[in-house]
Amino acid sequence: MGAEQGCVTGLLCCLLCAGAGAQGFLEDSRTSLRYSQSYWKENDAGGIGPTRDEWVQATQFSFSSGWYREVLGIDYSYGLADALHVGRDANSISNLRADRSVQQPHGIAKPLELYLRGRWVDEDGALSAGLGKRSRQYELYRDDRYSRILPAATLGQDLGYTRGALTLNLSRIDGFSPRNESGWSQDLRNYRGQKIDDLRLYALGYVLPDGSNLQLEHGVARDYLRSSSVRLARSFELAPGRGIDLHAVWGRQQDAGKLFEYAGVRGLYEAESVHDARHLDLSFKYRFSRYYTGLTWNRVWGDDYDRTFFAQDTGTWNSSGKLFYYFGLENEAMFKLLGGMDFADFGVPQLKLDLHYAFSSQARGYEGFSRREFQSVLRYQFDGALKGLDLTWLHARFRTQGEPDGVQRQSLSRGPAGIFSHNAERFYLNYTYRF
Repeated sequence: MGAEQGCVTGLLCCLLCAGAGAQGFLEDSRTSLRYSQSYWKENDAGGIGPTRDEWVQATQFSFSSGWYREVLGIDYSYGLADALHVGRDANSISNLRADRSVQQPHGIAKPLELYLRGRWVDEDGALSAGLGKRSRQYELYRDDRYSRILPAATLGQDLGYTRGALTLNLSRIDGFSPRNESGWSQDLRNYRGQKIDDLRLYALGYVLPDGSNLQLEHGVARDYLRSSSVRLARSFELAPGRGIDLHAVWGRQQDAGKLFEYAGVRGLYEAESVHDARHLDLSFKYRFSRYYTGLTWNRVWGDDYDRTFFAQDTGTWNSSGKLFYYFGLENEAMFKLLGGMDFADFGVPQLKLDLHYAFSSQARGYEGFSRREFQSVLRYQFDGALKGLDLTWLHARFRTQGEPDGVQRQSLSRGPAGIFSHNAERFYLNYTYRF
């Protein structure tokens, strides 16, 4: 990874020197400084899950240039994070990595983004390309940018093309930077510690004549796991201030070769001769004035839908079934009720509330199975003299019950769709100053 980092750094330095006097390169740049604090108080609700009591802080500097000769640009970000307090009863920490104990975590100091981007635009379309470290966002894979005090990122190369209603994207990823650790990047590895050469992501987006959005994606972690997804979404405006949003998602993940853990992973996955999981996700949302309500349904079949592209991956699933944990066991069917509002009608438009309740009651190989989650997110964004400051409170109650039947399942799963219980109170403070 060091050679690639040096190459990107050298290219960026040359571009900075050449672009310093170029029109638009600095004038159109964006620079910001963000300070954050997060406090998490969590427990296992009397079941199996983590106990956390962590208060952490972080600072993130970000610079995004304009375009040099309308062709080249750079993005750079650097982050620092450390602990303000970790409770003595905590047995887990998530925003940082434990050192000798959970109560003595490592701090973080690292570049979060170092990225060289290019584009070529003409009357027929726009071609884009990029190289370096950044947070990448696909339907099948997303670097987590928001849930922890600092974001995750990946190292790789990107290519994109846009023409009218058509969008094509390709990414090759060969390094990963966890959200809770320092360092430039790590090799992609499976649970046996074997190196995965790369993860390749392919995406096609198209806006149909009736306004529907079609998104096709395919991803392959070489010799390990492949996944595909089809998403179709459509919105209908019924009247001023009223509308309906619909979407349907079909997805599939399969083993992809010699690096897959067919013998199982202790505590996470049972042995299997082949892995072939599929899911269907349907969503309905009704918007009216400053409110919304809706219902989603997700069903999994074939196998458990809970594999990730590499062991360090914190998990991406473009389904309403990805909540605090996955509603992703084989034959599990989830219903989710959702709603939300802003408080403009009460004179507080900066205050917003989102909440949901999800439940399922069946999964292959478990007796007495049930899963429930309630979550609410209350957020206030300041304006005026305090513009850039926002406060968020996340409240979650997650319960799963079930015992292996000894026939189709032999042990409890602790994977993303495993048997967990979790109570969480999370408080976030973020202030961003834009220069």
